This record gives sequence, C-alpha cells and structure tokens, in this order.
Amino acid sequence: MITATFTIVSLFTACGEKSPSAVTAAAASGPKISMTVPDGAKPFVTQLIGTTTGNFTPTDSDGATFEYTRLQFKGDGTWSADGYVEAMDEKMECSESGTWTVEEATSSTVGTLSWTLTETSCVGRDKGAETRAQLTVGKTGIENALFR
Repeated sequence: MITATFTIVSLFTACGEKSPSAVTAAAASGPKISMTVPDGAKPFVTQLIGTTTGNFTPTDSDGATFEYTRLQFKGDGTWSADGYVEAMDEKMECSESGTWTVEEATSSTVGTLSWTLTETSCVGRDKGAETRAQLTVGKTGIENALFR
C-alpha cells in the first residue's frame, strides 16, 4: 500500500507544469566559455565553439594533402581534430589536439586565433607547432582562413 501511494505521488510530481522561461534561458546561454577571452571577441568565440568544422586544411603549405575531417574548438581553450595525411597513394588517418587563444575579433564571425599542437599522430607534424590565422566562422564552422 505504501509503495502504491509513493508511486502515485511520484507520477503527479513528475507531471507538473514545466517552466518554458527556464528552458529558454538555459538554451540562450550558449556554449560555456571558461577561458580568458577579450570582451569584444566573446560573440566570435561563442560562434566558433558552437560549431564543428569539417574538411579544413590547417596549413597553407604545399606537399602532401593534410586535412581535418572534424575540427572542434572548445570553450576551455583546447581543441581537437581528426583527419588524414595523404601522400602519393597512401592515406593515413590521424588525430591532433592542443590549446588555443583568441585576439580581439573584428566581428561576431571574424577573429584571429593562435593554436598550438600538443598531441599528434599525424605523419610529418611536430608537437609544439603553432598556427595563427584570421578565421571566418559560419553555421557549419570555419568557412575561410587567412594564415598569418
């Protein structure tokens, strides 16, 4: 009898009215940023970490084909990527990760980033390598990169 009463009370409690304003406020807060970001760059960083980029070439150098099939910048100042290096007839899958910082952004979609490679399984890539680029971000991730 006590179990049946507890079950019925639990069902009524679970069926209570949900507050749409609480759900909206949580969704509107966007991705969590825990790293240091200049005030003017916060809209850009929110846009950047809210997307995952596919098919991105992280360098502008000649030679073997090197592409990230998935690149994600995170609000804690880290990034990770999966991709491949292709030379001649061989395609080698690999992954990389590291840290990143942002400078003052020129808009909510354009900003300059510096990222450092701390872990890699990609052939020909060295830990500690740094990349600096002005990125343009859209709904599907990085749309353009001007390497500096």
